[in-house]
Amino acid sequence: MPIYVVGARNQRVHIPHQPISVSITGAVSGAELEIRCGAEQPVIRNSAHLAVLPRLLGGVSIAVRPVGAPRFAPGTAIHLAISPDNPAEADPVQVVFDPVDVSGDAGVVFATLTPRGQQIEVGVSAVADRALGPLAAAARTAARNAIGRGQAAASGGGLVLAVDASASMRSWFTDGTVAAVADVVVGVADAVGAGEVSAVYVGADVAGVPPVVGADLSAAVHAAAPRWCAGARWSRLAPGPARTVVCTDFVTEAVRQSFPTITLSNDHRLDAAGGPRLPSPPPGQDAAAAMLAHPGVIERVVVPLALALQARPM
Repeated sequence: MPIYVVGARNQRVHIPHQPISVSITGAVSGAELEIRCGAEQPVIRNSAHLAVLPRLLGGVSIAVRPVGAPRFAPGTAIHLAISPDNPAEADPVQVVFDPVDVSGDAGVVFATLTPRGQQIEVGVSAVADRALGPLAAAARTAARNAIGRGQAAASGGGLVLAVDASASMRSWFTDGTVAAVADVVVGVADAVGAGEVSAVYVGADVAGVPPVVGADLSAAVHAAAPRWCAGARWSRLAPGPARTVVCTDFVTEAVRQSFPTITLSNDHRLDAAGGPRLPSPPPGQDAAAAMLAHPGVIERVVVPLALALQARPM
């Protein structure tokens, strides 16, 4: 019995053109299988989680949507499978998809089916998420709530987090806020398909943050203190293929107009200027833990950042 496992590494396979059944399993109590196709396409719906396509007349999209709520609940991972609808088939072909976590999504297209003569081309539309830390994963979900998973067609190019190395930023490093910002940016970058994220410190000059083997970007930022200076020279940021997000405690209008910016401040008056603002955590608390305990804070930072990055494609 040939079994094709499809996902991020193997995104396209061909199977014989014959009647097929499409099913979803996993955390499907709040999910429904959705067949998106033309009016002439025959579809037999056996249940909310199983459908049969007796023949393929044109392109079909296989999707899932939440039932009873506008978005999927946290921890909703769904498996899609495609197989021949012929119990007498001696050696049936099966297509098994990597499970996809759809938490926070309003609907996800898992696959496309395209007739190719005597074969059906099965293409993967949604792949399993890469593993992220708790705060980065929460930021990714919040970003998808704002812009949708469909916006995450990988644009690549990468993303650079440019952190102010002014001496006034020292307390934001100490309480873990800058490291938390790194987690947030990694999650949003994954949601918008920006590719890999790196970090630089901007002071009198620009210095790259060296990666830490086996650790994420927030750990690298936490481990590498910048060379403190009297003020950041943002003009030193050289243009390149990667998009840039600035993290600073003092944002000028020129910087705000040039880059998506996360401002670190406890001054609520800055909210009138627009753009995300992140306050310091309560005394004695880690910044990442404080954000995870208050999802509204994550949303207030993530949503404008995701929308700004969406508006600045590569």
